[in-house]
Amino acid sequence: KHRRCHFHEFMLDVHQRIHVYKANHPKADPIPPVAAALAKEATLLCFDEMQITDIADAMIIKRLLTLLLDLGVVIVTTSNRPPCHLYEGGINRSLFVPFIDTLNERLKVMEMTGTHDYRKGESSVTTSVSDSALACLPAYVYPSNTASSKTILDRWMKSSNDDADATIRTETIPVAMGRTLAIRRANDSCARCTFRELCHEPLGAADYLAIARRFDTVIVEDVPQLGGHVYNEARRFVTLIDALYEARTTLIVAAEVPME
Repeated sequence: KHRRCHFHEFMLDVHQRIHVYKANHPKADPIPPVAAALAKEATLLCFDEMQITDIADAMIIKRLLTLLLDLGVVIVTTSNRPPCHLYEGGINRSLFVPFIDTLNERLKVMEMTGTHDYRKGESSVTTSVSDSALACLPAYVYPSNTASSKTILDRWMKSSNDDADATIRTETIPVAMGRTLAIRRANDSCARCTFRELCHEPLGAADYLAIARRFDTVIVEDVPQLGGHVYNEARRFVTLIDALYEARTTLIVAAEVPME
């Protein structure tokens, strides 16, 4: 038995399992039983985009993956950085460093040194509507505040929905752990949000996964030039893109600057 998922999705599942276990066993250590349950469900775990961004995840994954390896689970993961750079600059990183040694000792680390950047290649846009309705529409427009850009986004909003005349509405979608998230402009298939709404608010992987699962197309407007001055916002944007990519959700971007 095997399981393949994005690392964000895996950690969300782990947090939910911990929450349920602690609700029933408030004084017990939840990590061993959670590891045992995961090992029973899959003997091969494959993760996409492994990254550690906060101390809670760092401490959980350190113990959880060590236990999974001890239980004989085979782990395969991709990451944008080598093990030595995981959780780099994080709070109390010294507590996480021993796990980096474990990864290097128990996993075979391979650097993929291909020269082709597939992120910059041509990609076809796929949604629930016919290609002919979308073929003439760009998926990345700039600058975002022009009348022509707004017209393109309006056409995406209509064309991505089976009913082109459907009313734009506010929709509240369920998020993990009993939370909800309000999408201010939505129809049956498409969500239209600003960069500020999605990336300036304290949202995380659970919120973005919920959006990706609910909508076939997501439009993000007013994306600024990303840099160190908006580090946290840029990191959330990357997490959003990861979630949309994993769910094969079409992303339409209106930005202040060109893509390059």
